[in-house]
Parts: sequence; structure tokens; C-alpha cells
Amino acid sequence: MRIALIEPDLQHARVVDRLVFAGGHACRHFTASAPFLQCAQIDFFDLLITENWAGDHCAEDVIPRARAILPDLPIIVLLPEPRESQIVTALHAGADDCLSKPVRGPEMLARIHALMRRAGLRRPANRRRDVIGGYSFDAAHFAVAFRDRTVVLTPKEFRLALLLFNNLARPVSRVHILETVWTRGRDVPSRTVDTHVSRVRAKLELRPELGYCLIPLYGYGYQLDAIPSELPAVPA
Repeated sequence: MRIALIEPDLQHARVVDRLVFAGGHACRHFTASAPFLQCAQIDFFDLLITENWAGDHCAEDVIPRARAILPDLPIIVLLPEPRESQIVTALHAGADDCLSKPVRGPEMLARIHALMRRAGLRRPANRRRDVIGGYSFDAAHFAVAFRDRTVVLTPKEFRLALLLFNNLARPVSRVHILETVWTRGRDVPSRTVDTHVSRVRAKLELRPELGYCLIPLYGYGYQLDAIPSELPAVPA
């Protein structure tokens, strides 16, 4: 399941991202509603989680705009220290559910699954599939399909690849990679991360001439960028 998260608080966004990923879903983070609404014009999301203040607009304004693009989109609103009046306002604006911020992992995942059941949109675990940038990720079989071929990855390679694709054009720190892919944190040797990145690069053919560039960021982590194909020259 593809989840869009609008959260100006980067630290809390990282927490939600890890919890969503641990629940078997892909999370695309936006720091404000405008880039999300622009992305939703060309991409599909199964669920929107938005902070009550979405960086540039309040949630009650964002909800109708999101539904104008994705009419049946389920929406959860995050409320810091929620008051009853805030919950009522969010629900009247069209939110399907509200969560207290900071989120509690098991409760958040349970509410997501309950909402998906009510919406009739929850995909069975053995049929989870996400398509990002021409790559189709099959979480049930740790397989990735692209350019008329399918490659089977190890579970850690798959989680790493999905993490990188969910953060296209954004730097991903080694700490985030370790916490998301290995879960054990900092006791994993640095060369282990480098080895897995190298394998993902090779298996998924992430090369500039094929549209992608996966580069190391010295002292920080890695970044995956999509390389736009050159447009043909327009005749004079």
C-alpha cells in the first residue's frame, strides 16, 4: 500500500516512515500540501496521513483539495495534543480518522488497517505491489520488475531498494538505512551497507544511461536520482 505523509516536522516524519515501512507499506513524505497535490495529479496513493497544519494549509483545507484529485482517498489527520473541538473539525472536514501526535506504532498501524478494511482498499499481504519510477516492487516475493524483466532480491536488498525509491532525489542517511533495513541500528558494519547498495545498483541496473544514478554522499549516506531523458531537438 502506498501512503502519502504530509508532515512539516522532519523528525516525526522519520518516525512515521519507519513505522509505516515496518508495517509493509511504502511511505512518500511531503513537507507541505502543495507538492503532495502536484504529485497526486500523476501518481496514486492508497491513503493520506496529514498533520493538522500541513506546512502551508490546515488539514480542513487540504482534505477537499486532495479528494478533488483522488475522490475516494482515505485520510487520517495527526493532531498534537488533540482537543475534542479539533477532532470534530477534522471529521466534519472529511477526515476518516484522527491520531494523536506523536504516533504510537501499533495503534497507528491498527487504525490504518481498520480504515483500509472499511474503505475496501486493503491489499492482501501476498499481493502487495508498488510501482515507482518504472520499477514494480512485489513485497510478497521480494521481486522487482522493470524493463520487461524481473529480479528477485534478498529481503534486505528489497527493503533497501524500496527505501531508496521512496526517497527519490532525497538524501538517505546511513542511520536511516540501518534503522529501516537492518532494525538493529548501529552495530552493522559500514561496509555491509556499501555492499548491499552495490548489489542493488547492479541488480536493478541503476546507471545514468538507463535513467538512474545512485551515488554515495560522503559522511552521510546515499541518494538515488532519476536522470531525465534528453528531449529531441525541435526543428527550427
